[in-house]
Amino acid sequence: MPPIKLSPSTLNLFLECPRCFWLDKVKGIKRPRGIFPSLPGGMDRVIKAYFDTFRAKDILPAELNGNDFKGVQLFHDQVRLEKWRNWRTGLEYHDEDGSIFSGALDDLLVKDGQYIPFDYKTKGSVTTEEDAVKYYRNQLDGYALLLHENQMPTAGYGYLLYYSPKSVSEKGAVTFELQAIKIATDYERASSTFKNAVALLKSSAVPAVNGRCEYCGWLAKFKSA
Repeated sequence: MPPIKLSPSTLNLFLECPRCFWLDKVKGIKRPRGIFPSLPGGMDRVIKAYFDTFRAKDILPAELNGNDFKGVQLFHDQVRLEKWRNWRTGLEYHDEDGSIFSGALDDLLVKDGQYIPFDYKTKGSVTTEEDAVKYYRNQLDGYALLLHENQMPTAGYGYLLYYSPKSVSEKGAVTFELQAIKIATDYERASSTFKNAVALLKSSAVPAVNGRCEYCGWLAKFKSA
């Protein structure tokens, strides 16, 4: 078996449905997907460029001027950050058996010599802390693990900065609602998830159908049709 390589997004799939994860990684059977929207990717690109202008000045943008961000700085090394932003050259962790965990950061904050994963999100409407934790805690945990394993001590939390459209005015100027949400991270939790996912792929057991997974339900109906 070639080395197993996983990322925060593949661990999301593992946590959501071990069977779909196993079918994807072992059998190459991926979940059906529709047309991938290009707008979030475009937003991600321009937000990164925006933050990079402040990185060059060694200051924080107004979005990060609240009390939670006192003493916080943007990670200053643009060259290294550009490398870590690319999924091909992102941060990696190799376990003792040669399995690889890798991820691409959006951005990185620093406070008192500790590193804080920082990710941008776009959403159609304002969100809640509960939803942010539900959908993205594993991602931030994964980044914390990658930082920890690369000798970059973490602060024990990360930030999500949500952009949701609020209004539009002349010449296509869009005003966004901004939400900075702080989420506690645990690199040991990510490490445990990674080890469990690797163990599943190395075992010969096929995970049972997940009754809560709509894709498992669709496949079962398709086979019985």
